[in-house]
Parts: sequence; structure tokens; C-alpha cells
Amino acid sequence: MNPFVGYDNIIPLLAPQDIGGTVTASSYMDLKYVQRGAFLVAFGAITSATATDTEVVTLEAATAPGGTEVAMSFRYRVSGALGANTWGAVTTAATTGVAMAETDDNMLLWIELDPAEIQAELADARYVRVKLTDTPDMTACLVGVLGFSSPRYFGTTHKSATASASA
Repeated sequence: MNPFVGYDNIIPLLAPQDIGGTVTASSYMDLKYVQRGAFLVAFGAITSATATDTEVVTLEAATAPGGTEVAMSFRYRVSGALGANTWGAVTTAATTGVAMAETDDNMLLWIELDPAEIQAELADARYVRVKLTDTPDMTACLVGVLGFSSPRYFGTTHKSATASASA
């Protein structure tokens, strides 16, 4: 079995948009009923004023929606160029995240989530999201985020994996 496929529930967490020059966070994904999860961050055009500008992707967890977020370490892979069916090696990112540069135009970033590892770093962590931050400033960064989850308990319908104020 390939550990990077086979998810049952797909959740749109950030509609494709240009976030250049803006710190942007996706919606939360609720891990309450999740056995395994992942984020797919899809990058379109990335343009910057200098070669040192990057879009830093971090993973944040919280015990409640809108609560205090804590940056998490995570495992990720970056796709090859557009039209190629290649992926880089599984790599561990520190809590400072992973930087995507102009050379990462039209690539995908896959972030693997292990709810047990997340709760080991932050007790009772239930909500996770992706945060995108310019360093120092991108002139354009087209991006969208999807969440994927496999349920802890199988049933005939999906349990909610989105955060709400009443969760």
C-alpha cells in the first residue's frame, strides 16, 4: 500500500487564490474522527521581487478553532514539474516550515498528518491548518489547499472533518 494515497474524504480548505504579500491560513481540519490525514497545497505561478523571496508553509495545530495555534513539525513531499509523475523524497520539516520559491511554480506540496504525533507535540490538539507566509514579500503566489482524511471509524456517511464553533 502506498501511504500517500487511499484517503476517503476530501475537504476544500483554501480556494485557489493569489495570496502574494498576505499571510494566509487555510480553514481548520478537525481530527476528531481522523485516523490519517494529509494536506495538498497546490501552487500555481509564484513570482517575487528577488531570488531570495519565498512562501513559507507551516503546519499549525490548536485545541479549539481560533484558539492559540502551535507550529508543528511535519513530513512532506514536493512534486516534480508540471506534467511529470515524480515526487521528491519524504522529508521532515521543522516547526519553521518549508520554503517554496519561484522555482517551485506549478508544483504540489503533500503534507502527511499523523494525529497521534500531533497530539504528542500538543496535548488535546484536534484542529490543524496550513499557514502561508511571505518572506520577505512575494509579488504573486497562486495557491489552494485541500485536506484529505481517512476515518477512524468507517460508516455509511462521512463524519465532519471541518471545524465549527460548536465542535
